[in-house]
Amino acid sequence: MRARLSAADLVSAVRTLIPRPDAEFLLMSLLRVTRHELYSGWPVPASCARRFARLARRAACGEPVQYLVKSAPFLDLDLLVDRRVLIPRPETEELVSRTIERSRGAGENKQLTIVDYGTGSACIAIALARAFPLARVLAVDASRPALAVARQNIQRYQLGRRIRLRQVDSLRASVFDRLRHRVDLLVSNPPYVPTRRLAQVSPAVRREPKPALDGGPKGTNIVEMLLADGPEMLSRGGLLAMEIDWSHGPLVRRLAPGAEIEPDLSGRTRYAFIRRDL
Repeated sequence: MRARLSAADLVSAVRTLIPRPDAEFLLMSLLRVTRHELYSGWPVPASCARRFARLARRAACGEPVQYLVKSAPFLDLDLLVDRRVLIPRPETEELVSRTIERSRGAGENKQLTIVDYGTGSACIAIALARAFPLARVLAVDASRPALAVARQNIQRYQLGRRIRLRQVDSLRASVFDRLRHRVDLLVSNPPYVPTRRLAQVSPAVRREPKPALDGGPKGTNIVEMLLADGPEMLSRGGLLAMEIDWSHGPLVRRLAPGAEIEPDLSGRTRYAFIRRDL
């Protein structure tokens, strides 16, 4: 590519390699500008244009653009992400938004106790801590490398005093002993993809950590644990909010008859909400 091209020129130049949204995201991240600013017409420095071209070629080979720039948006956050954690999705943004909506009023002026099970990048924990300024959050994950990423994101938003991190692989871990019947919000985006379906996902998704995706033969290993043990964690009026696979509706209805099951914005079953009676 010749030097001093505009952003529009650069995005157009890689249109046969990667989708336009991915190209725009890469260039916005490199230039640290908004999409509106991206198309202001100013020429892009030659060094940035060369780096953009290199990253676009790597993205064309299946590397997620978020990993390439070690950044992913989530609601109003800008989070560090790399191969140690799952890339936050719009579906999980919607999980958080719906959880916040269900907890408005009662939670805004109360010191809520929140558990984020399977925190990954800590996107859910940070978003909820910012939505409820008096809340205390316990963010847990089975992966020590993921917790290292979560810690950096928590420090970025100066929430280290309100969000605790722990490495656990079950709600029956001793760290939860003092929290039984005391959790106001238990929120989780667990691994829920059935193992056999992992072979069908895109090359970019296959670059993400398998334990954060693979939910076992039916995708229900962690989902069933949350449904079985989660309600015992909740305080009166407490809420279990979780993201599920589109195929898990019948299972949730059988194990939690009072659950509210909702579709995502594309119309597919995606969320389960279970509230403990007052």
